[in-house]
Amino acid sequence: MKAYPLEAIRLLRKRKEDEAQRKLSAARANEMRLEEEVKKAQQSLEDYLVWMNDEAERLFKTVLGKFNPINKITEITQQISWNRSQQSTYVVQVEEARKKLETAKDETASCLQEQEKAYKEAWKIDQHRDFWMKEEMLREEHDEEADLEEIAATMFATGGPEKDW
Repeated sequence: MKAYPLEAIRLLRKRKEDEAQRKLSAARANEMRLEEEVKKAQQSLEDYLVWMNDEAERLFKTVLGKFNPINKITEITQQISWNRSQQSTYVVQVEEARKKLETAKDETASCLQEQEKAYKEAWKIDQHRDFWMKEEMLREEHDEEADLEEIAATMFATGGPEKDW
C-alpha cells in the first residue's frame, strides 16, 4: 500500500493537538496554584481579623475601669485605628489573588477551546486517513482482481498452461 499523501499534515495536526494539551495542562495547574493563593490570602485576612479583634479587646481592657491619662487612651485608640487600617492590606491581597485567579480561569477556558479545536482537526484527518486507507485497499484488491482476470484471459487466449506439456 502506498503512503498516505497527507501524512505530513496529519503529523502536524497531532503535534498541534499535543501542544494544545500541554498548554491546557499548564493552565489548569496555574489555576489550581492561584486557587490556593486565594485560599491563603483569605485565611490570612481571617487570621488578622481574629487577631485584630483580640488585640482591640486586650487594649481596651488595659484602660477600662481605671483612671488613665488622656495620652494613654489616645495612644490605645490610635493603635486600634492603625490595626484596622492594616486590614485593608489583607483585603487588597485577597482581591488581587482573586483577579489573578479570574485571569487564569479565562486562560484555561481559552486553552480548552484551542485544545478542542486541535483535537477536532486531528480527528478529522484521522477519519480521512481511515477512509483513504479503506479506499486504497479496495483499489488494490480491484487492481489485483483485474490483473488476475487479465492473466486468466491471456492464458485462455494462448491455450492455457496445458500447451507447455
